[in-house]
Amino acid sequence: MKKNMNILIVEKSDEDFSAMKEALSGHMVIHAKTGTEARLKYGNQGFDFVVINMDIKGVAGLEFIKQIQEAEKRKNVRDRTSFLVTGEDAEAIQEECSQIDNLQFLPRPFTALEFKKKVASIQRTSNFKNENIRKVSEGEYLITEGGSKNQEMYWVLSGEFIITKMNKEEKNIIIGHVKQGELVGEMSFLDSLPRSASVKATEDSEVLVIPHKKFMDVLDSQPRWFRSLMTTLSHRLRDADQRIARKFVKEEN
Repeated sequence: MKKNMNILIVEKSDEDFSAMKEALSGHMVIHAKTGTEARLKYGNQGFDFVVINMDIKGVAGLEFIKQIQEAEKRKNVRDRTSFLVTGEDAEAIQEECSQIDNLQFLPRPFTALEFKKKVASIQRTSNFKNENIRKVSEGEYLITEGGSKNQEMYWVLSGEFIITKMNKEEKNIIIGHVKQGELVGEMSFLDSLPRSASVKATEDSEVLVIPHKKFMDVLDSQPRWFRSLMTTLSHRLRDADQRIARKFVKEEN
């Protein structure tokens, strides 16, 4: 981590703020307890790094982050602000976070050591030359079942993931694994339907993000029957996967 950073921590708990401030010893750390206070303080001086507790009511953290990033793009800022989002609703938050650059998620509760490691990881990966490479921490969800906002496909560069599906008792059942060199997320990527299963990292991993829009732009240059072919193949693959998943879930019940 570079020295003498200006860091804004949006955290309601004084105790949690003190613990994070101690972990960031040597840096200028500013505290904000509400979203409004955070916006005012950011507007007054700007920060290299921002930590936001998404569990604070009314914080609108992701909207705040997007506003900062849009402003930085307009101003052609070279060294962009890095963000760390924390919260208890891991699956819901992570799906939204996956759409935003220079941002990582740390589920609550977390230890001081976990916080320091995550901050160090963000500093290593922020402003990375290849914007399409994403690091996924152990235990982090790359894809969440039923999600529809994120339609990217991923190529696993390193690490490993498990594919899980929810049963009637709302328990995640493992139905498959994804290893280095394999693709994941291809069905929603092709047919734009909601995610059929969740994908979770079993170790610290790295993936290449294949943007959905770029693929659709390529399809637009092809004959119309080609897109129909891709959609048909995806539907058949989805049906086959669902039959296999139902078998796994039934055996676990």
